[in-house]
Amino acid sequence: MKKLILFIIAFPSFILAQEKNKLIFGINAGTYLANNKTAYFYDGAKNVFSNSNYANQIKESLSLDVSGPLPNYSFPNNLKYNPGVEIGIHIGKEIQNSKIYIDINFAQLKAQGIGTIELENTNNMSTDPEYRQFGMIGKEKRNMINIGYQKNIFKESNFSLSIPLFFQTIKVELEKNTVIIEEIQYSVTNFSNLNQSRNQQKLGIGFGSGFVLNYFINKDVSFDLGYHGQFSQTNFSEDLKPWGMQNSIFVRLVINGTDYLKKMMN
Repeated sequence: MKKLILFIIAFPSFILAQEKNKLIFGINAGTYLANNKTAYFYDGAKNVFSNSNYANQIKESLSLDVSGPLPNYSFPNNLKYNPGVEIGIHIGKEIQNSKIYIDINFAQLKAQGIGTIELENTNNMSTDPEYRQFGMIGKEKRNMINIGYQKNIFKESNFSLSIPLFFQTIKVELEKNTVIIEEIQYSVTNFSNLNQSRNQQKLGIGFGSGFVLNYFINKDVSFDLGYHGQFSQTNFSEDLKPWGMQNSIFVRLVINGTDYLKKMMN
């Protein structure tokens, strides 16, 4: 990370030393669509139902005898990520119809699923069991760095279309894992231990491409609409680091920073 910070600091000076290059800065915001291969990590129902500290509270919330056994339950098969919010910054060096760049993006994600609890039916007219649902929620943050090359393939008036190619590093930070039964939240007890035992410094990697549609407001400011498809490895632990397709849709405001930096450095 220290090397990356030094690179970002030195990058503008390197560009300004070359007269034909143009430095650009951008800020972007959009939607991050995560692959669901790691969503089942947040299925913490077994840990909650087997926790003796939670047992009586669960029974009471379900109007069960606290001296009796816990009810049967089924794990959800529908755990998936909701579309997440992605924000980031963009720094690039333009040379004629191409650009090299670095993106630093942050995505906030939430995984959700629904399980089922089977209860004895209190209605004497029915022998069928009563079913109630319970929820599972997981929250995480993903930090991504893209180092890439972008080529302009079409330009007409104030519009242009570009194709990016990039290498990606991705780091997952686990934030929360809870099970919700009858509107009561239970923290998955082994979650913090899992989070501490995994190698927090170990990164996943990936690569991607997509398209960026540019609209030039003037020679120094442009507005971008883009899509990135990223085939990346999400490194949760030694046992859970699958490869999968992640998708980003974003808008970006880009400015020509060369003149501004020259004034600052003079």
